[in-house]
Amino acid sequence: MSLKVKVILAFLLSVILAYLTRVIIGDWLASNYAYSGPFFWGISSSEYVDGFFFGYVFSSALLFPIFFEKIKFGFYAALPVLVLDLLLGAFNPQLKLDILLLAVGLGLAWLILKLKAYFFPKATLPSNLG
Repeated sequence: MSLKVKVILAFLLSVILAYLTRVIIGDWLASNYAYSGPFFWGISSSEYVDGFFFGYVFSSALLFPIFFEKIKFGFYAALPVLVLDLLLGAFNPQLKLDILLLAVGLGLAWLILKLKAYFFPKATLPSNLG
């Protein structure tokens, strides 16, 4: 699989997973934090936007390292959301939870890669495949 296909596939899967989990995460945020105010520019439920961003941070931190077998790609994929939080001044709870979800996603990706290396060591490919 080429590099471009891996990047596109990992990004699309991250966005789809974030979209599917936005309501669950958003409802949890609304129940634990105060979400209100007349100055929100998006949809009527602002917690779903944050839920989408949290879902993207977690899923990209998990999927990109699995696709590329390097942990740093998960951090690079989630970095735009972290920068957006900094630029918008969304420190509490958004930036704190983004960093926590990033750490959890990267930790799970690291664990999956270690288990993959332990149970499925690289096998030698026939000369016509590799």
